[in-house]
Amino acid sequence: MPINRRHYCLGMAASLGGTAQGQTTVQIAFDSQNPPFMYQAKGEGAARGVYPMLLRAIFKQLGEPLQLLPMPWARALGGLDRAEHGVGGLYANRERLAKFDYGQPILTETVRIYAQRGRLKQFNGLDDLRGLRVGVLRGWSYGDEFDTARKTGLMKVEDVTDDRANFGKLERDFLDVVLSVEQTGEQVMASGEFPSVRVLPNPLTENPAYVAFHKSRQQQGLLARIDEVVAQLRRSGEHARLVAQGLKD
Repeated sequence: MPINRRHYCLGMAASLGGTAQGQTTVQIAFDSQNPPFMYQAKGEGAARGVYPMLLRAIFKQLGEPLQLLPMPWARALGGLDRAEHGVGGLYANRERLAKFDYGQPILTETVRIYAQRGRLKQFNGLDDLRGLRVGVLRGWSYGDEFDTARKTGLMKVEDVTDDRANFGKLERDFLDVVLSVEQTGEQVMASGEFPSVRVLPNPLTENPAYVAFHKSRQQQGLLARIDEVVAQLRRSGEHARLVAQGLKD
């Protein structure tokens, strides 16, 4: 077979994995630098945080073998684009929906805006960010509206690999605002290392987060089963307990 087709098939086989009994192992990648939602502690190989904890519980209930793969977010997205694995904790936008299959949200994240005290007074819409230096995480989508504004040059967007680095740039006046998921921002602010920074009352957006697979993987059946388990966990209150536990992981 042609070399590119062969590499594609080998990637598909690797992403599916396998157990000693021949049962398929589902591989799902996570951001290794986004605590408390998904991360890899120094010196540890395991994925930790809210999304890994949720997915372990979901797949345990499904009775399906699961391998969690913590890695840099850009690498996780690249592997998803090549159908090498699924990804957990992914936002949806038009471009991604055209390539990937999604189930129902496993969690909804609130993205908040952080600024130096005395700078940006309020946020009522993206036009309030016009001309500002905005710190974001590399590889992240913050929704179609923000992504479009970024492409048109409404604001000056700077990418980094983790939230703490963004807050450090904001504290040192290298940025005007930072975008961060609420619980992550709270955790970073609790360190006391960024006394000049405050959170604005109005969020940027509410972003549902999903498990996704490349459409070529044809995992709609698995995603539907995941949806059923998530609904059961929500009804029983176990979902809220797992999220609370994952935030402390």
